[in-house]
Amino acid sequence: WANRLMFAHDNAVENLVVFAPLVLVVELVGANSGMTAFGAALYFWARLAHYAVYTLGIPIVRTVSFFAGLAGAILLMIALVGAM
Repeated sequence: WANRLMFAHDNAVENLVVFAPLVLVVELVGANSGMTAFGAALYFWARLAHYAVYTLGIPIVRTVSFFAGLAGAILLMIALVGAM
């Protein structure tokens, strides 16, 4: 249980390295919109769920929550590409 919690934390930190710059660049470029707000919220809640299910050891839900967070980050990337 403790090892899964440590791995969940490591995974959350690794993915934050991708998410944080995306949010900052979206804000700096002025590409923020309802879609980017939804993408950021989706990422946040999906990663929170991922942290919990990773710790509990539920692999299928962990995968779904990971890809939901990825979808949130992709929405931010789409907004950036559309702003350029």
